[in-house]
Amino acid sequence: MSLRTSLEFPEGHGDFKLISSDGVVLHFPKFLLSYQSPVFEGMFAACSPNAASSHELQLTEDSDTLDCFLRYLDPKKKFVPPKINLVEPLLEASRKYDVPRITEWWEEQMMTRWKGVPAETEEISRPIECLAIASRFNLDSLARVVLRELIKAPITDLKSDVSFESRMFTHLILLRANRIGWFDNKVASYLNVTPLVNCPSSNYHQLMHRALMAVVREFHQEPSWKTINRHLNDWTCPCRHFQGSQEVFNSWKGEIEALEAEIPELPSRG
Repeated sequence: MSLRTSLEFPEGHGDFKLISSDGVVLHFPKFLLSYQSPVFEGMFAACSPNAASSHELQLTEDSDTLDCFLRYLDPKKKFVPPKINLVEPLLEASRKYDVPRITEWWEEQMMTRWKGVPAETEEISRPIECLAIASRFNLDSLARVVLRELIKAPITDLKSDVSFESRMFTHLILLRANRIGWFDNKVASYLNVTPLVNCPSSNYHQLMHRALMAVVREFHQEPSWKTINRHLNDWTCPCRHFQGSQEVFNSWKGEIEALEAEIPELPSRG
């Protein structure tokens, strides 16, 4: 395989050569590698000064991953947040070479993102992708925050091509089922105390029932207060034989908002 030199880390940028799996040579200061990574420090300490490995090293990471990795280590380079396809390889390199600050940076960015504050990186646009990565790298605090968001997310947000741990996905489905069960119980209780009455506006009872069933169907797809809030003005009863939708749903608002604020537990690792 023919080698080519990195444009960002050309000859003269450092005294050590890192050769990527796709044949790119990245020049980097050896002392900085040692300082930032205990793994590289151990490699350099173990090899003879005259050995080839004291001047260059063939790595298993590709050039895009190494470029992002080295940018983070080099104070003179602008760190470019990784695109989605580079996040897992970058975090794997962070773990392999014992540079936890990279993983910590990414976790902090994602925690900020899913708490509703703009983050430096916008590449992870879907929480299901973030959860898959957090689960793989045991980022428990982040995984719990993202689980909270996914419990109430539209069901379409659960689709992803990212490799996913079945234990975590099963747990997410169970949490969503529990939230849906809470709403179904609320609806059942409301209907049990709202009998069909004979009055000039009795047809409103039928309208209410149809409207409520429509909300139930939507809630099963997106189990959140946001779904309920879209239906605050769906029905009324002029004769006041039963509560209107706004009165009913607002009486549940505090409870569901408290549920949505809770940080769920993670499944046991067994």
